[in-house]
Amino acid sequence: MYFELKDATADILAKSRRHGELCDLPLDLISSEAEAYEIQAAAQDALGFERKGYAIVGSSDGARQTLGLTKPVFSQVPGSSLLSNTREFRLPDGAIGVQCEFVFTTLRTYPDDGEEIDLASVADAVLTCRPAIGILGRRTRRLFGGDKAAIADYGLHVATLCGDHMKDFALSELADIEVTTFLFKETVLMGKASSVMGNPLSAVAWLARELQAKGRCLEPNDVVATGSCTTILQVLPRQHLAIDFGPLGQIECIFN
Repeated sequence: MYFELKDATADILAKSRRHGELCDLPLDLISSEAEAYEIQAAAQDALGFERKGYAIVGSSDGARQTLGLTKPVFSQVPGSSLLSNTREFRLPDGAIGVQCEFVFTTLRTYPDDGEEIDLASVADAVLTCRPAIGILGRRTRRLFGGDKAAIADYGLHVATLCGDHMKDFALSELADIEVTTFLFKETVLMGKASSVMGNPLSAVAWLARELQAKGRCLEPNDVVATGSCTTILQVLPRQHLAIDFGPLGQIECIFN
């Protein structure tokens, strides 16, 4: 994609996301992953909302297969798309589906200078963990597969519906959690937290390494949504979704 078209592409993506409309951008012309992240950053700037953290997509084998990704990707998250105690959500045009995920809030800058990125240091840097429903969608009418198109299109992120904090939950037990998804009280999907890179904390470590390679780091109170521990579930208007995260609690939503 020509350099002079990047700003125009970002403006169109921002308009499409802001108004819930689809556009005709040829995202298949993006030449590299670096260019895709440049477009994403410009689109976030054009959107104009303060960013509150990051969302990861494709952190499990099932999610990558469904979305046509070869690797995990991430995007910054506008504060306006982080929703707590939301019981109803309107699906926009281009909605792909939902992911059952975990949302961490960071306690401090991570990593500190010279700090090794591993599960132990991630656990030390994390303040809270909550269950969440991640809403995924595209802003383009044509369905472009591949990592670069997904990255540029806000990492396919639409919104993150965050559940409640669970007091006294031990992060050491996180990888053992079993997740059950219900539509109209009927079981439709089951998964394990360990499907997310072996441990959802590993998704935070992966993101920290990706940011470090770009000269950045996680900041205090950043939110990190880990990506799905199940395959991506398609949902439709008027459906009721409930997800049981075992000791971490439950979360539910009616789509319209």
